[in-house]
Amino acid sequence: MKTLVVKIGTSTLLKNGELNEAFIGDLARQIAVLRQENWRAVIVTSGAVRVGLNVIGCERAVKLAEKQAAAAIGQSLLMRAYRRAFGEVDLHVAQLLLTRADTADRRRFLNARHTFTQLFKWNVVPVVNENDTVSTEEIRVGDNDTLAALAALVCEADRVLLLSDVDGFYLPQKSQPEAQIAQITPEIEAAAGGAGSIGATGGMRTKIEAARIATRAGIELVIASGAEPQIALKIARGEALGTKFLPTTRIRARKSWILHGRRVEGVLQLHPRARAALVERGSSLLPVGIESVEGNFAAGALVLVRDQNGEIGRGLTRFSSGELSQVAGKKSGEIGAILGREVAPAAIHRDDFSITTALSDG
Repeated sequence: MKTLVVKIGTSTLLKNGELNEAFIGDLARQIAVLRQENWRAVIVTSGAVRVGLNVIGCERAVKLAEKQAAAAIGQSLLMRAYRRAFGEVDLHVAQLLLTRADTADRRRFLNARHTFTQLFKWNVVPVVNENDTVSTEEIRVGDNDTLAALAALVCEADRVLLLSDVDGFYLPQKSQPEAQIAQITPEIEAAAGGAGSIGATGGMRTKIEAARIATRAGIELVIASGAEPQIALKIARGEALGTKFLPTTRIRARKSWILHGRRVEGVLQLHPRARAALVERGSSLLPVGIESVEGNFAAGALVLVRDQNGEIGRGLTRFSSGELSQVAGKKSGEIGAILGREVAPAAIHRDDFSITTALSDG
């Protein structure tokens, strides 16, 4: 079966400030039909904070603690609505609450994947949200567009549908949304600037970032209007609605996780000649090719690798920032003496490095 991730934004999920249970019921009926067409669905839902604030009569949460408390109130009400709607079409739902830490740690990432796999075997529809109640600033994903793309990586989805209050991605001075986008260019990034609706944490900028994550992993992503009738059915069936972001060649699952599962903690600036070894020959990154080190990080951290032309890729470093600063530009035979211990020569092994320059973003 194929897997469709459907992200529902707050502006789509709420009607006149209240939970739109008619919309949820209609979505449940669409997903029930899709199951007969060899599609399974994952729902990424917004709205917990807004629903919780409505209960206590508060207009807006500003502090993280306020958002966490509101989410604790609203999440159970959200799940009750999903459970009731999907029960009407004889489907069960399961709640999955994730944080960035669940995708950053490889073991937790795989555990989450196993959970999705088992739920699929039981014909249960996963309903995903960020675990706002326990998230700190350091481990928050921050918006559900990005969360939908990360969930798609975890469950190895085929397509992501971001439902919004707009019917696609518009370039400036265009009256119609772009039908499809094969490359995320600086022009597209500039046009995507700006925040989302009141009560929401997203906007077109976060949708473009979600598209970058998904398409780099070989997953198609569509931005479309939640007001379009039968939209999940239509997108799964391949109808030309909204804006479709075309996937690049699917990369290995682990390298996709390296690119997007974790936060970047530092930067390695390379000598111009080191780029060819990494990109063209697929070699490991040796300290001799490193010109400078930015950031403060431990061994095993995810770092961005760049040269004078910009980002080359991202990888997991085998040395701390302090150690790399000592051995940057040094030949492999000198490293052991400098650090006072025997070490493997690679700063980043080729199996722990994923190239971004050859992918779809400009």
